Amino acid sequence: MAGAQTSTQFAAQQQQRYEYSTFTAMSAPVVLPMDGKADWLTGMDVSLAGKIFPHIHLDAAFGTSSIDQGELRTGHHDPEQRDAVTFQNVEFGLSGRLDDHNEFFITYAGAVADSRIDPIFEEVFWKFKNLPGGFELRGGRVYNRFGIQNTYHPHGFDWVDQYLVNTRMLGEDSMTTIGAEITWVAPLPWTSQFDLALGVAPKNEDDHGHGHEEEGAARYAAEEAVFAEDETLIVANWTNVYNYNDFHQYRAGISGAWGENLSGYRTSVYGVHAEYQWRENGFDPGGRYLRVRSEAMFNDYKVEDELVEGRDPEAQQDFGAYLSVLYGLGNNLELGLRGEYVAGNADTAQDSRFRVSPGVTWYANDARTLRFRLQYNYDNSNERGTDHAVWAQVSFNWGGPEVR
Repeated sequence: MAGAQTSTQFAAQQQQRYEYSTFTAMSAPVVLPMDGKADWLTGMDVSLAGKIFPHIHLDAAFGTSSIDQGELRTGHHDPEQRDAVTFQNVEFGLSGRLDDHNEFFITYAGAVADSRIDPIFEEVFWKFKNLPGGFELRGGRVYNRFGIQNTYHPHGFDWVDQYLVNTRMLGEDSMTTIGAEITWVAPLPWTSQFDLALGVAPKNEDDHGHGHEEEGAARYAAEEAVFAEDETLIVANWTNVYNYNDFHQYRAGISGAWGENLSGYRTSVYGVHAEYQWRENGFDPGGRYLRVRSEAMFNDYKVEDELVEGRDPEAQQDFGAYLSVLYGLGNNLELGLRGEYVAGNADTAQDSRFRVSPGVTWYANDARTLRFRLQYNYDNSNERGTDHAVWAQVSFNWGGPEVR
C-alpha cells in the first residue's frame, strides 16, 4: 500500500496535478494523502460539490526590535511595530477545480497597517490546463512565476518576514501582472517547465516608503525603477524539478522580467534559483526532512537624474541573494537558518545590508493548520549599523492546496 501511494504522489508531482504542483506553497516538506474525504478540522478536501475549495489564512506577529521597526521592514506583510501585535495577513481564497481542463483561483487579503486594513484581490485568474502539447494558460491577475518565493502568499512563507532580495528587486508584495501567462511542460523524464507572462503591472497601492530613508540624498531615485502600471511587462521563467528517487529532489532554474519603469526608462531583473530537498520517508507522510533553497537576483535600470535635469541617466544595478536551510524533525518541529545579502547602490541611496536569522517553528498537526514560530534577526547595514529583532508568530491555515 505504501508503495502505491508513493507512486501516485510521484506521478502527481510530475503531471502538475492538484496534490503537489511545482509552485504549490508549503508543498515541499508536506506529504499528505488526498483521498477526497472532507476533514473539517483542517479544511483538507472540504469543498462545494467537489469543485470549489475554500481557504482561510491568518498570520500575526509580536516582538521587538532595537530601532523603529519601520526602518527595518521591507515587505508589505512584514511585522510593522515593535512591542505590539501586527496582523500580517488576513486572507480568504477559493480554488476552483471544475474539470480536467478548467480551474480558477481567487484570493482576497490584506495586512493591518496603522490601525487600518487595506484589502485587495491579490490574485484572480482562470487556468486552462492539460492542453494539447503540454501547455496550460492562466489569464487574469497572477503572482508571476519568477524564481520560487515570488509565487507564495504570506501563509506559505518559511520565515516571519520576506526575503530582502525579493523586496529590493520585485517590490513590497510579489511581482504581479494583469494579463496572460502560457506554460509549457517539456516531455522529459523530469519536470521541465517554461513560463512566459505578458501583461501590465497593477497599480502600486502599498507604497509605504520603505527602503529609501534619505529622500533627496540620492542622485537616482530607486523607487522610480519599479515597473509602471499600464505598461507592457514581460516575465519569463524556466524551472526544472528532478526526483532522483523518492527521497531526493533537486530544483533549479532561471528567470527574467522586463518592462518600462515609472521614469519612462527600462528596468530589467534577472534571477537564478536552486533547491535541494531530502525526505526521510520519501513521498510517504511523516519523517524528517531537509530543504536547502537559494535565490540570487540582479537588476539593471535607468531612472531620471535628480540632480541634473535633462541629463542622460547612467544605468544603475543592484544584486542580492539568500540561502535558507530548514531541517524538520519527526515531531512537527522545524529548525531553520537564513542568510541574506543585498549589495546596495550609493547613487540610489540603497544600503548594503546583511541579515542572519535563526528560527524554530512548531506545527500543531501534520496538515499544518496551526503553527507557532520564533525568529531572531541579526541585521547589519552600512547606513544604520547593527540592529536586532525578535519575533513570535502564530499562523492559522484552513484548507487544502491552492490552485497555482
